[in-house]
Amino acid sequence: MFVLLPATWSSSIWRSASGAASPAESVPPTPNYPNLCAPAGPDTSVTCLRLALAAIDAARAGEGIVPMRLPANFAQLTVAQQLFVAVNVERVDRGLAPFIGLTAALDHEAQRGADGGQLPPRPSRTYRNADLEWIGNVDNGLDADYQWMYYDGPGSGLPGCSSTKHSGCWVDRRIVLDRFGNSQDLVMGAAFDQTGDTSSDDRGGSSLAVTLAAVSRRSSGPFVYTWAQALAATRTATLRPLAAIPAGESDTGIADPAHNVTPDPDYLNICAPSGIDTSTACMDAVLAALDHARVLEGLAPMVLPTDFAQLSVPEQLFVAINLERVDRGLAPFVGMTAALDHNAQRGADGANDPPDAGPAYLLVDGEWAGGSANGLDAVYGWMYDDGPNSGNLDCLHRGAAGCWGHRNGILDNFGSGDRLVMGAALDVTGDTNSGDVGGTSMAATLAVAGTPQVLIYTWTEAVAAIPLHSTTGGSGLSGTGDGYPNCFSPNRQRSRPPPRRTTVPMTPRLGRRAVWADLRRHGRGRRQESSPTLRTTTRPATS
Repeated sequence: MFVLLPATWSSSIWRSASGAASPAESVPPTPNYPNLCAPAGPDTSVTCLRLALAAIDAARAGEGIVPMRLPANFAQLTVAQQLFVAVNVERVDRGLAPFIGLTAALDHEAQRGADGGQLPPRPSRTYRNADLEWIGNVDNGLDADYQWMYYDGPGSGLPGCSSTKHSGCWVDRRIVLDRFGNSQDLVMGAAFDQTGDTSSDDRGGSSLAVTLAAVSRRSSGPFVYTWAQALAATRTATLRPLAAIPAGESDTGIADPAHNVTPDPDYLNICAPSGIDTSTACMDAVLAALDHARVLEGLAPMVLPTDFAQLSVPEQLFVAINLERVDRGLAPFVGMTAALDHNAQRGADGANDPPDAGPAYLLVDGEWAGGSANGLDAVYGWMYDDGPNSGNLDCLHRGAAGCWGHRNGILDNFGSGDRLVMGAALDVTGDTNSGDVGGTSMAATLAVAGTPQVLIYTWTEAVAAIPLHSTTGGSGLSGTGDGYPNCFSPNRQRSRPPPRRTTVPMTPRLGRRAVWADLRRHGRGRRQESSPTLRTTTRPATS
């Protein structure tokens, strides 16, 4: 959680060149969007953007500024375009001239900065009163806007900025709100590289570089995106802020089912009543039930690798969990690691969620299932039978905090990239819960690692074994005319590395290179992805 600092405002401390006063302290975001958006990689999802917009509006209200109006298609804009629009709204709402557009020339120079994790090159003499900005480990354009405008002063941890030392305070904000010599011909260049950060503490993280400038003549184009385009889109419809993740949704905005989905066919009476069952009849039945539940959400049938029957149960869990994610537009886990397999094994052996995986991970969700016949069975329970009156022991009544917790863990906002990793494990007789003592016990640990990991089974391997161009459903395992020969297929613990920012305005202002010991480092507490106690789900293999 953020430490909430007293938010008082001053008209005499830290003014920009335009005369706009800066807050007396950095403003912790409310809602705490950094704790809900992706912990790794960019996050331009509508949910993350709406949460960040709500935080910006709350900070603006403290200055007496009206809520920010953004076009409804904001999520479809590039990160550079998002920043352009947000910066302009910050300026216009304070009576300053907007930048008329993103130019191809300045975008090209900004891309050099973003790709190298550094400031863009200084623009030519065609431009005057130019400022350069760079920020790393940023989710989207609104995230950068918030950091520059509202978390750039005392309390941010920036070097040279404290209650007694002010030289490094609000430098970014003053640049955003600069008058640029009262010129009306303002142009901007911005570029984003998802993996461009080269600094040691976030190598491979996101990188956003910006050039803000006045032009000596109007022939500053061509323009890639203009303020006129943004205004036209805003008149059509606007993006609505989101104060909190609604009840009944995952952090990625995916709704929970209205009720548990009864397996159809009833594979619980087809599979073995106890122990592991990876027979063709059982697996076909579970897969048919999965596809029945998926079609209720408008999803296509699940297409599994042709070698799925030869995979271990932990590998089956990995593949099925990834398919539930990617089929909803979420990034997959890139692979399984020995360390997380070991962590998951501790959960399976103890018949409970895996324990805390430790500080090497930025986000961890733990899953456990008892009494499941195979990996598909466990995933069915987590995804479609996790509400009231299910086997979810944290959901004993409607409205309980743990309802659909396993599903929300699988569909959590892990971001994207090569740091998304997973572990899974099976103890064939590990269940110790009443009614299934000695039954199967399966666990999975879903995580975002702080550094690249060595993988022992990868999503690339799994995808290579998935049939291409499969368009018809079926439920056979042995090539019975179903269109999938020899394959199965029928019809938060959180923390985050600190963003770093580099701001070097051109003369006469002095710039600085700074590591931001920020809201994410100090504010994103580790959390177990379960209810207050570790989540436990028992799903016996018979109804």
